[in-house]
Amino acid sequence: MSPFHGDLGTLLDFPSLAICISEGDTLGGRLAYVNHAFERLTGYAREELLGGRCPLLDSEGLEETHRQALMSALRNGHPFTLTLTCRRGDGEPFRNELSLSRLRLTDGRRYLIGIHRDVSQREAYQRRLELAQAVFNNTHDGILVTDAEKRIIDTNPAFTELTGYQRDEALGKKPNLLSSGKHDSGFYESMFAAVESRGYWSGDIWNTRKDGSQLIENTTISAIRDESGHIANYIGVFRDITQRRLNQARLERMASYDPLTGLFNREHFNTLLESQLASLEYTQSGLAVLFLDLDDFKPINDSYGHACGDELLIEISRRLKHLMRANDLTARFGGDEFVIALTGLGTADKAAKVAGKVMDDIIRPYQLDNGELVKVSVSIGIAFTSSHEVSAAQLLDAADAAMYEAKQQGKNRLAFATDLERQTESQDAYTLVKAAFEGGQIELFFQPILSIHRRSIIGFEALARWRHPEKGILGPQHFIDVITQSSLSLPYGRWLIDEAARVAKRFHAEGHAISIGVNLSQDQIETGAIVESLASARHHHGLTHPFLVAEVLESTHFHDLDLACGLLQEARNLGAQIALDDFGSGISSITYVSQLPLNTLKVDRTVTRHVEAREDRRQFVSGIIRMGHAMGLQVLAEGIESEEQLETLRLLGCDLAQGFHIGHPMAESEIIERYLAPTRPPRFALEAEIGSPSWV
Repeated sequence: MSPFHGDLGTLLDFPSLAICISEGDTLGGRLAYVNHAFERLTGYAREELLGGRCPLLDSEGLEETHRQALMSALRNGHPFTLTLTCRRGDGEPFRNELSLSRLRLTDGRRYLIGIHRDVSQREAYQRRLELAQAVFNNTHDGILVTDAEKRIIDTNPAFTELTGYQRDEALGKKPNLLSSGKHDSGFYESMFAAVESRGYWSGDIWNTRKDGSQLIENTTISAIRDESGHIANYIGVFRDITQRRLNQARLERMASYDPLTGLFNREHFNTLLESQLASLEYTQSGLAVLFLDLDDFKPINDSYGHACGDELLIEISRRLKHLMRANDLTARFGGDEFVIALTGLGTADKAAKVAGKVMDDIIRPYQLDNGELVKVSVSIGIAFTSSHEVSAAQLLDAADAAMYEAKQQGKNRLAFATDLERQTESQDAYTLVKAAFEGGQIELFFQPILSIHRRSIIGFEALARWRHPEKGILGPQHFIDVITQSSLSLPYGRWLIDEAARVAKRFHAEGHAISIGVNLSQDQIETGAIVESLASARHHHGLTHPFLVAEVLESTHFHDLDLACGLLQEARNLGAQIALDDFGSGISSITYVSQLPLNTLKVDRTVTRHVEAREDRRQFVSGIIRMGHAMGLQVLAEGIESEEQLETLRLLGCDLAQGFHIGHPMAESEIIERYLAPTRPPRFALEAEIGSPSWV
């Protein structure tokens, strides 16, 4: 009787170890015992196995190397472990980790004990680990792994190649080891908030290599969570796109700008000019092209060399940039030719005055780097039109011909194009707009302003619209230039403030401390009309709480900035708030931010566009927000069209938002219905209490 039945057999019946015992100490012995785990491993029943040879140790089915190794171990009498491929009863192969040992009982009987383990999954897992390690070590993308505290615990060779930091130098450090300083804390907070919410973040990061050189990376950061759902590790995979980004930026700039002076090139200027000419269909406010050709530039080039000539062209371009308004176009067409497009002038005489300033500025002496003092003059041809039917090519050709006529008259002269005369439609446009304004066809629509952190509406911007009897609702591009550049400007400004007061009164009466923003022109401010209109509207409508936000366009050019500052401060003393509109779209903003008595910066929609997707936009907007906050100002982002934009701005610390995602411009009746008598709750409700000024 086999000694392995009864209690000993029960003792050997381990659930995780397949055990078989055969008689004798050779591979061909008959099986005297198998446990249940062996039955499950092989697919054979115990009754089929006992008395027969072990199907997993069939020497005929073994590879020769394995058979020789087994035989040698048995002869030496040492325990032996070997992994080999075996087959189950149904023919399925598996990897078997076999341990063999000999057993001699006191009565002299000998047995061979075999312990079998299916290690197929373990080996497959090991192969996956080896493959992963090979990928980790051989990929050309940099990889870094951190713990939950964002300390680096591993890097791959490509990380060293791309950053210059050896693995040992990076271990234990945080990824800000690579920081370039181009991203603020808001950027990283937004990035890791995305990782935590959706498991990954992907985008471009500006970093710095060990040697201090720039490294722009396209990066994906992923979170690895443990069984309890907590983040255990972060994995960053990045590739170097520095050269690609620099090439892209260079190509984009080359497509639009003159590489020497930074002014628009001919092609881009023509495109912009066509757009400005098309707008004349609605404004008819006039557009002038000044075609400039330098006098006596060639002798300077010949005498001092092309480098000095280029230096002179660069300085002339700087002077032209300084003279022009933000909405004017300035281009270099090549050689010593420059072209300027002036919009909204109204008459050709005003274009001539600007041309005279250009001539006076250009004729001032230039100090070259070689110490030489040189002087040039300029011949200017002027072509003016108020008709949208004139093409850009026609206007340029006319200005070019006039410039040659000026040269024939002598140096430092200007001449007008003879084939483009001032149009009579400008006066017709004024008559139509004046009748519309006096007839009540100009009305205000209101776009809501959101407090980002409180997620409630705290005010509106009043936007003028023309309810045309035939064409329907027309935007401001159809009439506002005519108003602000004519005698209608001051009456229109008084009407704006009075309408803002009247509508604000309705909301104040319901307990909502909203303010209404209105865009005011230069003369509405510099004449003091804003102060008189504000005091009158407060008295007429019995307003005790602040109601007005006076918005100053970033492109406004005050004749007397000190006077404008004083009048705006008087308006503030009467309870108005002052906002700088379209911030970031022009060149005068910083001057105004530092000098005007502002409460709020309104960031232009061209700056906030794609802020949720583009790192460079986030960086720019974040800088504006931090600057505004450092100066004690609130920052309002315009053009918000999605929740993603809004959330990004919240993470960047922006205070207020405006755009189609918050609400479209609405007629007065619609905002009353939506916010004071809603049939269903709006997406963003009104701020509830009368209290401090709503935009503060």
